[in-house]
Amino acid sequence: MQHADLSHSRSQEPVGKIHDGDSARWCVVQTHQHSESLAERHLLSQNFQTYLPKRRRTVRHARIVRTVSSAYFDCYLFVLLAVHQQSWYPINSTVGVRKLVMSKGMPIPAPYGVVESLISATDDDGILHPDILLRPGQRVRIIDGPFSDQLGVLDHVGSAGAVRILLDIMNRSIPITIDRDKLSAIS
Repeated sequence: MQHADLSHSRSQEPVGKIHDGDSARWCVVQTHQHSESLAERHLLSQNFQTYLPKRRRTVRHARIVRTVSSAYFDCYLFVLLAVHQQSWYPINSTVGVRKLVMSKGMPIPAPYGVVESLISATDDDGILHPDILLRPGQRVRIIDGPFSDQLGVLDHVGSAGAVRILLDIMNRSIPITIDRDKLSAIS
């Protein structure tokens, strides 16, 4: 598998430095339906660094059952870009790519730690194991919102994307409920 070197991306800081100190950040690429692997292959051939999390699923067809790997996020993958240093325009015309997710004419980077957390929960075959990401009792850092950069202990993981965290405020454990995507695990 030729996607991102998983060993370099396990920190919660920017994953790479490009000339003049501009950080490389993970950006989201929207692909055509069922074309995630095709888009990844073509982006890799253009020397873009990609990350395509996958999952195993069972497929039944004509009385034959087999297990295949497919994209974890249908129609999406990630590409590492230094937006101000790298030419990212070819991405939008790459085979399999629908568009680079953008705002005001510039690619939108994913929040720090989000893709890095996904990479840390991915095995050598590229299969994402989300159960590794967040567990009750685990120490976490809030990466967005009014409690940004606060440390806490994960108390409960809900199925709808919300989690309850215990924050130590004024020598008391105060429970707060926050979206799962606003957290990063502390190892």
